[in-house]
Amino acid sequence: MPHNVELFTAALVKMTIEEEESSLDKISHSLHILGQHHPNTVLMIYHDHLVQHLKLTASQGALLLESMGKILKDTLDQISQTLVQRILSLAALWMTKPTGTHTRSQEAASNLLVIMSFRFTDEVVQLLMETFKQGYQPHVYIVKTLTKVSTENPFCMVPFLKQIFGDMFPSLFGTKQEEMKAAFATALGSFSKSILMYLASVKKTSDPPVTTETFSTEINTIYCLLFKVWLEKEPPKLMITIAEALGYVSSLLPKERIEKELPKILPAIMSIYKKYPGHSSVTECLCHLLDIAMETKTLELETQMDNLLDNLHQQICLSLGSRNSPAVKIQTEILHCFTVLAPTYGDTLVDFLLPKLEKTNQQTRLGTLSVLRHLISSASLHLERKKAPIVAALKPVLLDTSSNQEKKLIAHVICALAQHGYLAPEEGKPMVEFLIHQCAASVDPGTLVPFNHQTDQVTDEDLATVCETVMFMITNTVMMEDVLWPLLLEFVTMTHYTKALTTICNCLAHLGKKKRQDGRERFPFTSNAGLNQPKAQELLARLFLLSSCPYEGGSRGAAVLRLLQVLSASIHPATVGQWDKELPALVDQLLENSRESLPEEEWEEKLLLLLSKTLKSINEEEWIIQLSEEMWKQIETECQSPRKGFLYKALGIVLSQIHSRNIKEELHQLLLNVQHSERVEREGAAFAFGFVSMTHFEDVLICLEEFSNSDQIKNVQCVFSIHQDKARSTLVLCYGNMALYAPEEQVLDRIESHILPSVLKFKPNRQGINAECSDRSLQLSLIKTITLIARSLHTKHQTMPFNRKWELLKYMQDLMEAEAAELLHSPARQMAMNACTHLIKLHADSNPKHISQLVRTCLASVVTVSPVERDSDKDGNNHVDPLHAQTMTDLKELLKLILIQDLSPECFQATLKQVEGWITSPKEHEREQAMDIMLELLRYYLEEVHDSDAMLLTDLGALIGQILPRCADSSHLVRRMAVDSIHISLAIQLSHQETNLDQQNKQLEILNTVREELVNPTPTILLQACWELAKVISRCMPQEQLSSLLFSLFHGLSDHQPNCSSAAALLTKATIKTLGRELNNSVSGILEALRVQLQSVSHRKHMKLSVLRSFAILASNNPTAVVECLLSYPAPFDEYISEVWKSLAEDIHGSPIIMRELLDTLKRQLHWEKGTYPSLKSLAGICALHEMIRTLKSAHVVTQLFPQLFSIFLIHLSCIVEISTPRVLVLDYQTRQKEFLIEPQTFQSKDMCAKCVQALIGLMNQTRNHQLLQCMKESGGWNQMMDPYKSHLGAILLAKEMIRYASPSLSGIVEHLTVVIPSVQECQKVTVIAFFSELLKSPLVSKLHLTDVLVSRLLQCLLNAFPVLQIFCVRGLGNMTLGDPQNIEKYSRQVLCAMIYLLESNQHGNEMLMFEVLSCLGKHLSLLQTNTLKPYLTKIFSGIQIFFEASNDRLRAEAINVFGNLAKCGTRDPKSYLCRQIHGNLVRLLLQLDAKSEEISQACNLTLHLLAPLVASAKVIENYTGGPMLNYMEFLRVISRQLMKDFPERIDSYITDCVSFFNNPEEQIRANAVTLSALFFQRPDKHAHSARKIT
Repeated sequence: MPHNVELFTAALVKMTIEEEESSLDKISHSLHILGQHHPNTVLMIYHDHLVQHLKLTASQGALLLESMGKILKDTLDQISQTLVQRILSLAALWMTKPTGTHTRSQEAASNLLVIMSFRFTDEVVQLLMETFKQGYQPHVYIVKTLTKVSTENPFCMVPFLKQIFGDMFPSLFGTKQEEMKAAFATALGSFSKSILMYLASVKKTSDPPVTTETFSTEINTIYCLLFKVWLEKEPPKLMITIAEALGYVSSLLPKERIEKELPKILPAIMSIYKKYPGHSSVTECLCHLLDIAMETKTLELETQMDNLLDNLHQQICLSLGSRNSPAVKIQTEILHCFTVLAPTYGDTLVDFLLPKLEKTNQQTRLGTLSVLRHLISSASLHLERKKAPIVAALKPVLLDTSSNQEKKLIAHVICALAQHGYLAPEEGKPMVEFLIHQCAASVDPGTLVPFNHQTDQVTDEDLATVCETVMFMITNTVMMEDVLWPLLLEFVTMTHYTKALTTICNCLAHLGKKKRQDGRERFPFTSNAGLNQPKAQELLARLFLLSSCPYEGGSRGAAVLRLLQVLSASIHPATVGQWDKELPALVDQLLENSRESLPEEEWEEKLLLLLSKTLKSINEEEWIIQLSEEMWKQIETECQSPRKGFLYKALGIVLSQIHSRNIKEELHQLLLNVQHSERVEREGAAFAFGFVSMTHFEDVLICLEEFSNSDQIKNVQCVFSIHQDKARSTLVLCYGNMALYAPEEQVLDRIESHILPSVLKFKPNRQGINAECSDRSLQLSLIKTITLIARSLHTKHQTMPFNRKWELLKYMQDLMEAEAAELLHSPARQMAMNACTHLIKLHADSNPKHISQLVRTCLASVVTVSPVERDSDKDGNNHVDPLHAQTMTDLKELLKLILIQDLSPECFQATLKQVEGWITSPKEHEREQAMDIMLELLRYYLEEVHDSDAMLLTDLGALIGQILPRCADSSHLVRRMAVDSIHISLAIQLSHQETNLDQQNKQLEILNTVREELVNPTPTILLQACWELAKVISRCMPQEQLSSLLFSLFHGLSDHQPNCSSAAALLTKATIKTLGRELNNSVSGILEALRVQLQSVSHRKHMKLSVLRSFAILASNNPTAVVECLLSYPAPFDEYISEVWKSLAEDIHGSPIIMRELLDTLKRQLHWEKGTYPSLKSLAGICALHEMIRTLKSAHVVTQLFPQLFSIFLIHLSCIVEISTPRVLVLDYQTRQKEFLIEPQTFQSKDMCAKCVQALIGLMNQTRNHQLLQCMKESGGWNQMMDPYKSHLGAILLAKEMIRYASPSLSGIVEHLTVVIPSVQECQKVTVIAFFSELLKSPLVSKLHLTDVLVSRLLQCLLNAFPVLQIFCVRGLGNMTLGDPQNIEKYSRQVLCAMIYLLESNQHGNEMLMFEVLSCLGKHLSLLQTNTLKPYLTKIFSGIQIFFEASNDRLRAEAINVFGNLAKCGTRDPKSYLCRQIHGNLVRLLLQLDAKSEEISQACNLTLHLLAPLVASAKVIENYTGGPMLNYMEFLRVISRQLMKDFPERIDSYITDCVSFFNNPEEQIRANAVTLSALFFQRPDKHAHSARKIT
């Protein structure tokens, strides 16, 4: 690990030289981190690199040295001693290395030594002092480094100073260079400062105490050198450095020496002041000298005082011109000089300063005020005797100040005077008034600062801020409480101090709060009769007026309310509890809001409510009357209309509490005083009437009627008729407010009888509405009054029906319709909208038509208006009209209110329907506003639905479908709002679904991304956004809504904007593709709509292709549903459906799916009931596959699906013909083709049969099986397959040809047919089983390993009860002996069991089936081994025995043949089962050997021949059987004798068997039986007895 660190560090260090400057910081940071963990290693690499590369540039070396310094600062305690010496040597080397004018590397090396000195002080000092010891002039950085070490680490440096002084002095006196002298002077000053610091904290060190005597000799020497040699001879720059050092050196001189030197050094320093002003070093030196002089109490200073003060005053005046750091430092040092002098020369200082206040020079006065403030603040105890002169000297200055800078200083002086008890109540008043005056002169916060404003220039606002701060400071001064209280109350009611009221009120509130805390709950306003104390009512009226505009004057309202709370007990004791409770809340509301966020009406309402509660709490009418008089005075003096409007309202509250006066006179006076042309005053007066009507309803009503009917209205401060209209406006508003505020029991009966008629008489007729109104104020007042009346009715009696509701609503609609269609000249539209909002709340007969018309009118009135102001600014930027914005807001509120009354999905969707008509408008602003309204309604509905049990939107899909094309609108606002509308619509839906919330949010968050992408979309981005929209909708939208969504998108194809129509087409495909299987339930409607679109756009090739592509997309995702729906169209198809199927076949990815789906559908169609096949769907499916197969591009897919297609066509062909079988076996082999019975065919089944064969032909043609096609055609196979009587024969021919020409496909065909067969009825399997049976004849089946499958399927079908199917299964099992005889043993058990099962079944009457079973048994028995047969011997014989008596000769013969094949299982043991059965049936075989039927005769012959070895007379039987029978009778005689000889004990049974044939229907058999029985009777006598018994 260390080795790796070395390599890595070395590489980084090397990179610092090679890399560019931009990378150096990162490299240095990495090295710093390495150095913190491995300091010795990293520093050693630094050292080696710097030693080896001494030719590095100064900047490169400095970078490495600085980096070393950073590491050393953090790891100094970890550095090894060996490394210390190397680093010290390296630093010394680089510090003294010549670098020309670039000293950065030397500074870095010097700083490195300073860092090392904190732990290795001895080593560093010894290294630096080596140069002095050698007697050479030291390098300048050696001296500078010693200075730095002394400054940074003074306590460790002092013990070495004695030695340093001794080594340094030779070089010190011999130096000639100015740079070296400056360095030495600085070093000597720093050493002296270190000694002073050491002496000040000597107790904190462990070294022996050091006193001034320790360095007395050296200090005297240094002082003489600096003061007497260098100070007089050196240039100005060096003199300042020397003067700074002298300040510290002088502090170490003995007292006797300094007393002698002060008269010399002070003039010298002050002379430098005059020559080179503005240097803090000189001032600092002078300050040290004054400190020494004060400590030594030398008298020599008095002689220098005048010169000293003049110099200090001059310097302070000069330094005030700038606020930079050096100037501030100079000011601080000069003021410290005055502070040093104050204890001894305080009176002298004051006497020196005060006369200078009388001078007109501003700089002089500024300097004097600065010193005076400082002395009052820092040395107040030493100026006690001069308090009165100071205050007296300042008073004239208050009146004679011209600059803000001077006023600012005066404010600070006043603050200092106040804080140190200089101001009594009499002296303090002008001072306080000065401050208040400056606060009142402040400019508005919005005033711009001049462009030439300087940072040290004091503006009016700066001055006001300072004075406010001073007021707050002196308010917190205990000594000023009696000065400020109640002096400040006098300023509250002075209007010219209104701008300062924020400060005044805050100060008074603070003082009053302290007094309340001290237990003085109720305190007098004044303690001095000489002050002009305001009355309580005057204060209340004034403060309430000021609080009406709370954010004026620096948030004056909060201060006023705090003051009111403090003065509550003094204004009236009854207000205390209420104000303590309510005023803090009002203050908090003000602090939490701003002028913009707190509506003026809301604030005034709260103040008026507080006033009302206050008056009710006071409940002293005389007191309230005085308050009303003060209100009238405020109205008379107030010139601002907004405040006067509030005063009228407040006066109304006050008058409502007065009952002993004639209120009508007051009201008449109010109407006469109002400036009717001022809207605020009109409305304020109207509110006043409303408030008064709460307690004086009748008087108010009479007053208004008298005023309305008299001539006074014509003389109300007006000359022209337009002013009369304004007076009428005031009157109308008074009626409205009266209706709103009057008591319910008094006003309800008067609204329709008195108030409304009085108001509506000013309403113009219809023609007047349409004409240009002479004065808008009357029209607006009418609208507002109707609004107030509606509010009154709704608030006071919500259940009361209002008969004139629709009349007033119609009037409001007329007003809106009369407005200019595309311009917004006045607030009439907005106010009418607001009136409708309140009127709609009133109870009346609901009329949906009226509501619909109202919505339509409001939308048309607002949406058509452009929201942009006609006059743009200078830059050409358009601004939204605030009035239009408010109108839009009111329209939205009206629509929301309509929804509240009926929040059903139907009402909501009906409202949205009216808005939808505007979102496709050709005008951009109409679309934007319509989308805005729709978005707002959707948001509102989402909130309401979330909080209620409202049902889901039933037409959400149609809504989103209308909005989606707007996502590509030319307006970016419409695009954004369209996406937001979709977002909310989906949120409405999801809020009622039990879905994962995180998944919902994730999907909806995608819409936010889409919205951002649609700000400036490119075609590619638009395409991607549409896909994303489709995906989100597919995941969030319910399936039942998807159909209406797509139908709406179809309408968007005809949008007037090309982008939107293109987007509709794109979204249609995207939605279909993205929704995928979720469209499953809506496929039918979508397909029909697409088919209609296909017909309508058939002349537009690109659109036709787009629609066909939509079919393909839909089918690729919903193959089942699409196939199902397309199959519902009747076959044969029309040209459009045929094109659809062909287009599906051309889809490379989708065609296999569709074909497989068609195959599956056709498989499902195989489930049928008798008489219902084929269905229309089956026929359509075959036709559809035929269309797809015929398409050239489908060849590859058809080849892949060849087995499935072949199988489905064959199975459906098999299902067409319902076959049954006769129960009697037909003997004539030529009639075999008609051995089955066929159900009558319908036209549909014939068509289906033909289609299946055509499809098979097309399949063979597409897969290029041309030879097969030719052979089937030549052999008539296709015709036979279409013939219901010969379809199985056609299938057999097809099987033969498939074996010859299409054998590779047989495996797949067999596989699929075996899967399909179980799903169809037994009678429909015949053709397929016939096909299978024929396949088993071919040895190729065994090579293809199909025998197992075929045999298994035949055995399964064999168990069915359908005889015809069983016949073909048994034939197929028999054919197996021809196709695969070698493996016959493998299937023996299954086959034998199946045959035995059929023999044991109750189908013996079905001779055809039994014949096939016996034939199959015979074929298998002939090939099977004896051991295989033995377990089944008994059952086989039991099964065939019944057929020995069959009436059908062929059946009987086949049974006898099977009996013969059983011979291989027998033995000669007479007790064996087969031997017993042979003897039991021997007579039968012998008798039928000569039967009329040649088949029976041959069968018996062959059977006897096979059974001969099992009987004793086998030789005889063998001689006469096995070939043609020559002489039957001879054979009977021979065989009978042999049997009697071999089996005498069985003769009786033989005779009995012969007797049983006596009744045989066949004559020849009966004769043979008689003959044979007779022969058996010819036996020996010992057996005759038993024969007689038989006889």
